[in-house]
Amino acid sequence: MNEPKVLSGRYEVRALLGRGGMAEVHEGVDNRLGRRVAIKLLRSDLARDPSFHTRLKREAQSAAGLNHPGIVAVYDSGEEDFVETGGSTVSVPFIVMEYVEGQTLREVLNEHGTLTIDEALNVVAGVLAPLEYSHRNGIVHRDIKPANVMLTPEGDIKVMDFGIARALKDNSGLTQTQSVVGTAQYLSPEQARGEVVDARSDLYSTACLLYELLVGRPPFVGDSQLAVAYQHVGETPKPPSFYNPNVPPAVDRLLLHALLKDRDERYQDAYIFREDVLAARDGRPLSFDDDVDRTQAFPMAGAMMGPPQYAQDAEPDPETGAVSTIMAKQDEPPPPRRSRAWIWIGSIFVLLALAAVALWVYEINKPPDIIQVEVTDVANMDADEAESALIQQGLRVDRDESYSEDVDEGKAIKTDPPGGQRVEQDSVVKLIISSGPESVKVPDVSGKAEEDARKILNDGKLQAGTHISQNSPDVEKGVVIETKPGTGSEVDVDSNVDLVVSSGMVEVPDVTGKSAKEACKILEGDDYQLGCKTEEVETDEEEEKKVFEQSSAGGSDVKQGSEITVKVAKKPPEEPSPTMPSIPGGMPTSPSDDGGSDDSGNTNGNDNGNDGKNDKGNKNGKDDDNAIGGGDSWFNGFSDAN
Repeated sequence: MNEPKVLSGRYEVRALLGRGGMAEVHEGVDNRLGRRVAIKLLRSDLARDPSFHTRLKREAQSAAGLNHPGIVAVYDSGEEDFVETGGSTVSVPFIVMEYVEGQTLREVLNEHGTLTIDEALNVVAGVLAPLEYSHRNGIVHRDIKPANVMLTPEGDIKVMDFGIARALKDNSGLTQTQSVVGTAQYLSPEQARGEVVDARSDLYSTACLLYELLVGRPPFVGDSQLAVAYQHVGETPKPPSFYNPNVPPAVDRLLLHALLKDRDERYQDAYIFREDVLAARDGRPLSFDDDVDRTQAFPMAGAMMGPPQYAQDAEPDPETGAVSTIMAKQDEPPPPRRSRAWIWIGSIFVLLALAAVALWVYEINKPPDIIQVEVTDVANMDADEAESALIQQGLRVDRDESYSEDVDEGKAIKTDPPGGQRVEQDSVVKLIISSGPESVKVPDVSGKAEEDARKILNDGKLQAGTHISQNSPDVEKGVVIETKPGTGSEVDVDSNVDLVVSSGMVEVPDVTGKSAKEACKILEGDDYQLGCKTEEVETDEEEEKKVFEQSSAGGSDVKQGSEITVKVAKKPPEEPSPTMPSIPGGMPTSPSDDGGSDDSGNTNGNDNGNDGKNDKGNKNGKDDDNAIGGGDSWFNGFSDAN
């Protein structure tokens, strides 16, 4: 098996995700940061064309300068040498991008067909938000189409592929050489004519996108790209309700306005377009609904271009057809000619009078001149300072608060409309002030199994942290005793909360030196809840009636409810002292041993006395002949025998 290709010694190229006209997109892994990425590689057959190198480099530069949640982020770019089949080496540029789970709108349309009215309007509102941001930063996308918009499983919108994007201030390059860039079905008229494009061209393409989401096809189709481009330049699109009768009139008006040929007549910025998309969704008036002439024109256009099924299918009557009518008029005598000059003169005077009256009425009711101001960017200003800056511009301020992980409490997060947007003076601007990170209270999970407690914490916008094992006399093993921080504590969202969990063990207290009653009271008390058994041991080496030993040493761990045997010292009984036997006549004195008597003092104890007799001293110290020899010591014999 071939080893996966690694770009710049860092990015591992994996499965192919998609293939376009200019590049291939692969799933990849950033081995340094350990995260999934998408890697866009220029197609090998285009790698020797410098213009495609330039386009891919432009895409990386354009997207890298845009930091918006609705725009696929670009992390890195570079070039890698690849060996071709013939052995030659070609340098292939690549872009490393954010990996986005989901489908393109092209895939959604192919698999599921058209979207509902609300779904389509919500999607396009999600496209216009990042476009507003990119336009404000001077970047025109120039290729908005279903294949370049991602829909995530969470319903988020991501705009990608800035391959032919160009800065608004950059007037050089493709458009100056009359090259048409973009996809024909979504080209603005000015793009089709090869003119310099601006942000309004993206809005026209977005309108084409909305049209297709509603009816399943773009506003213009043809046999060739050139034929479609000609229609964009010269033909009026049918209202979307022609193809989908469920499309309401407000959406018809919205799209026909957005698809006007003259860029000065259609939407001028993405913000107003987005507001009208949301207004059409919510049933509110559109921004141009006060233009009487325009609103009256749309129903007539719809009537002229109604669905073909409403046309009359009857054949014309031969007697009343166009040719018969002309022949009949030729047979009639011409009417007498009358002078109508006075009618024309009178009409002119009437028109002049009406014009004068209209001008007078207009001057009286003429609205004051509209003054627009650019909303100051107040991000990270103190709340009062930000409000003062907006008021000085002649704007009215509506304060609101929002949680923020990035902006300190009491500082401005943003405004709505955002900073840099032009609005009418005296209009209301919402000022969003940070209330700091969102905080939650630690829930009470004591008495819960550890697994259940972790789920409760995670569901409560917290992270279940470290498992801390702790002995407990009464909480079952594996059950939570407490949390750290404790129950009811205010903590930031996603903070770690450690779990103190019962080990099912109890640490044995040291009860040596205590009385049996005191020792058992401690062991059996609420703090330990252990069994206690006493055992008296006779010893004169320990203090009487005190515990000198326990079956489990103090400080050791035992299972809950275990029985501890304590040994209590008991004084042993006193031994009786030995008593002397009574001897009649008193204790004999020790005679002198003049005769050389032999007192062995052993068991047999032969004693030769002066009287010549052989006296054997047995264990009882008695002589064999029951006589006490003159030379024998009975006392000594008793002592020796014993």
